[in-house]
Amino acid sequence: MYFLNQRLAADVFDGEYIIANLDTGLYYSVQGAAVSLLHSLPFASENQVITVVSQAFPEQTEVIKEELTSIFKELISQDIIRRDENILLESGPECIAPTSYIPGRFNRYADMQDLLMLDPIHDVDENGWTVQSNNS
Repeated sequence: MYFLNQRLAADVFDGEYIIANLDTGLYYSVQGAAVSLLHSLPFASENQVITVVSQAFPEQTEVIKEELTSIFKELISQDIIRRDENILLESGPECIAPTSYIPGRFNRYADMQDLLMLDPIHDVDENGWTVQSNNS
């Protein structure tokens, strides 16, 4: 089964998925038809989702299959989507194709990496905020 990496912060804004990896400071934007991949999680096979989206736009079938397959590979390689073969789904993905075709896009950004890595939440353990010692 494929699922969204639970270590990420993700939300949809105006039809665009914004995903932040607070461990690396990288953030991502997923747009257009590719949003269907993330909306359909969890799923057993990316082909199920790609087929539903491509069938909704028969004139764009080959283009959609190619772009969504490529974006799916990026989502896996960037550890946004993970796979666990030990978990089985009881039913297929709940994939709803978009109402209009907008080409899928996947963008990776590192421009705020230093700022995101400064976030003090990274320095919190189970006991709460870390205490900074003053060795003066």
